[in-house]
Amino acid sequence: MYLPEDLNVTQFDDLLEFVNFLLDFFMSFAVLIAVIFIVVTGFSYILSFGDETKIQKANKSLIFTLVGLAVCLIAPLVIRFILQDILGAS
Repeated sequence: MYLPEDLNVTQFDDLLEFVNFLLDFFMSFAVLIAVIFIVVTGFSYILSFGDETKIQKANKSLIFTLVGLAVCLIAPLVIRFILQDILGAS
């Protein structure tokens, strides 16, 4: 049975580099989704025409979007802290 010399067929040298790539990819995706939701919320404000229930709904949507974006921005910091400081990955 033939085994190739280099079994790593990816572009990554180690697991930490792969995890950092995934974090960057998902961060970009999360920011894009958050921007889309903020724009949709803006249209909801504009199209509410003074209706208090629609304004409150758009307000909650904006708050939830910003909280979700904050969580998405903090999550990679926590993961990198765990990988580097607790597990000792370089």
